[in-house]
Amino acid sequence: MKKHLLLIVLFCASLMSMAQDVIVKKDGTTIQSKVLEISETEIKYKKWSNQDGPLYSIKRSSVDSINYQNGDIELFTSETDDNQPSSHNHGIMERKGRDLVLNGRKIYGEEVRFLVGEKNYQTYLGARKQMGTGELFGSLFWPSLGVSVSLIASAFIWPNHGYYSPNDWRFKIGCVAGLVADVSLPFMCIFKGIGKGRLDWVASDYNRNGSASAFSYHVSPSIMRFNSVESQGNLGVGLTFTMSF
Repeated sequence: MKKHLLLIVLFCASLMSMAQDVIVKKDGTTIQSKVLEISETEIKYKKWSNQDGPLYSIKRSSVDSINYQNGDIELFTSETDDNQPSSHNHGIMERKGRDLVLNGRKIYGEEVRFLVGEKNYQTYLGARKQMGTGELFGSLFWPSLGVSVSLIASAFIWPNHGYYSPNDWRFKIGCVAGLVADVSLPFMCIFKGIGKGRLDWVASDYNRNGSASAFSYHVSPSIMRFNSVESQGNLGVGLTFTMSF
């Protein structure tokens, strides 16, 4: 008898669980509810566990589907959430420093991947690394240049024993610092220039492929390989000029 009662209770519970509207959100969560109204912008419902309680509402754009108690399913997959990034272009993308800016707002990480696509996202990551490397060389160049100029100038203006000597320790350290600055400068320009150019390209490609109309250009240093009669496989440094409409 107890077994039969248990089966009846379980059967009634299963019927009750089926006799409800299930709102499935786009993030995968569900709401057990009684749907009362669907407008162009929102869905109004009451919680299934408290149908005499308050009336709730949720944006249509955040709902994936509704599974009604009678078995019908209504889909909302073609609608987008206003708070989520859209695959459609809604503005001009620009580069500011190492970041991309869309309508004056910096964008990062997964939002960049979503907007520009996987291929350009990898370009974006590589360009940021290159600019970071250029900034690292810049952190060597500027202090080294300052130390070199100040020490060499000091050795000339205030010489030891009243006369200038190339053996002055200030002159020697100034020369070493100047050498570090000379080595750091081209690497700083090359890495930062290439990184900026690649970020500009990602932004330009987004603007060109989206609904926005934009004209942009960028000039960046680049490393090229060329052959000559005397030798082959030489490397050189040049400038790359790119325009996009």
